[in-house]
Amino acid sequence: MRRIITYLLVLVLLAYALHWFLMEGMRRNSTGIYGKYTTTFVRPNTYNTIMLGSSRMFMHLDNELFDSITGTNSYNIGLPGATTRMSYACLRAYCVNSKLPETVFYELDFHISHLETDTVYNFTTYFPYLGNEELYSRFTTIDSRFRGFRYVPFYSLPYSGIPSLSAAIHGWFGKEGYYDHYFRKGFFRNELMDDYNNVRIKKYNGYIGRETRDYLDSLILFCREKHISLHFTMSPVYRDSQSEVLNRDRIIEQYGDIATMNRIMLWDYSRDTAIVNHKVYFEDNYHMLYPGARLYTRKIAVEYHNISGH
Repeated sequence: MRRIITYLLVLVLLAYALHWFLMEGMRRNSTGIYGKYTTTFVRPNTYNTIMLGSSRMFMHLDNELFDSITGTNSYNIGLPGATTRMSYACLRAYCVNSKLPETVFYELDFHISHLETDTVYNFTTYFPYLGNEELYSRFTTIDSRFRGFRYVPFYSLPYSGIPSLSAAIHGWFGKEGYYDHYFRKGFFRNELMDDYNNVRIKKYNGYIGRETRDYLDSLILFCREKHISLHFTMSPVYRDSQSEVLNRDRIIEQYGDIATMNRIMLWDYSRDTAIVNHKVYFEDNYHMLYPGARLYTRKIAVEYHNISGH
């Protein structure tokens, strides 16, 4: 019996040691997605401008180019698959350790505004950052499994797998992964697509759902209380997708009404013909390759610079 107890204790200790090795290793990455999340959720920062939203934000708005034109010091904390609820959680979690930004640009995704948050996309990538109480508490309300992911290695380790082990080893040895060098200041420079990803168009009537509106209101209120200048953006979508959401103009109009009511600037480039009519700029209907992102960034940065006086 004593031997069994000893084996069990050793097994538990090994599990917790492996868990610490993986989590700490991933946090040690200075580049790539883990370098971005470590900057966002762990390190103290003094960026005066934050880019917030889904993958359309962190693949479309090039922070280094934007800063070179506007004189800002920005960082992109956009998350893959992020709804408004997740984006709000991300901003709150960022502000736990960092100085409040002066300005936030938030990407509005009119094509998914009706969806509710029923999962956290790529949830295993957040395991190393659950020590951020704001992130942990808000993600737990989305997916209760995060309680187990934080405290029980036997629960989280089976989900981690080889990608987490690889990232941890890279972190411990200070090595970059294959895609890591495509990240700069949180922005992902998308040069990886060699053919257009055709997505089957499914026509539907969208709307701004209750969850989206509630968390958008929370974002607006948080920025107002913290004296943060909030801007809305709508980056380009390929022309074929414009027939997907049958009432897209009405949804965009409703977002415009929300912006006007709250005295928020809405930068709508979703139908910019210099970009949306050219398939060469797009990976798929809703995500641009870097040449398209660079053109969009230059356009919005010049206009922002001219209006704001930065």
